[in-house]
Amino acid sequence: MEPHAFRYAPEDEAHITPDAVAVRLQRDFVIGAFNAEDSRMIGVGGLAWNDGAKTRHKALLYGMYVKAADRGSGAADAIMKRLIDEARGSVEIVTLTVVSTNFRALRFYERWGFRAYGVEERSAKNGDGDYLDETLMALRFIDENRRQDASR
Repeated sequence: MEPHAFRYAPEDEAHITPDAVAVRLQRDFVIGAFNAEDSRMIGVGGLAWNDGAKTRHKALLYGMYVKAADRGSGAADAIMKRLIDEARGSVEIVTLTVVSTNFRALRFYERWGFRAYGVEERSAKNGDGDYLDETLMALRFIDENRRQDASR
């Protein structure tokens, strides 16, 4: 993988049991993209819903990844479309974080309507001592609903 592209390191996930993964897959919405020729998974993305009384209007988009060799294939767009379709109508806002130097991902999310609202400086620290800042982004469906109401 790409250690400078994600907040979490592989060793952070290595201890997670298959049962814990199964619980996460039952709770969250996770979608994969597969190669049509050999059925291998080439991409993934997930949504987790907040369940607090004051935060259940939001979902977190996480784990968005397409293998480098398959970027540009449309897999990322297909994953994102399905994630947004799943979130629309059930939440008002989808949030995400992206490493601030991942310009390709930033442009991708902006193209899908996400807007930056802040930066968490030194959000993560790699083993080599290099810090990663993360851009905080949100897609607000509530604004979409207001525009539709205003045009009626």
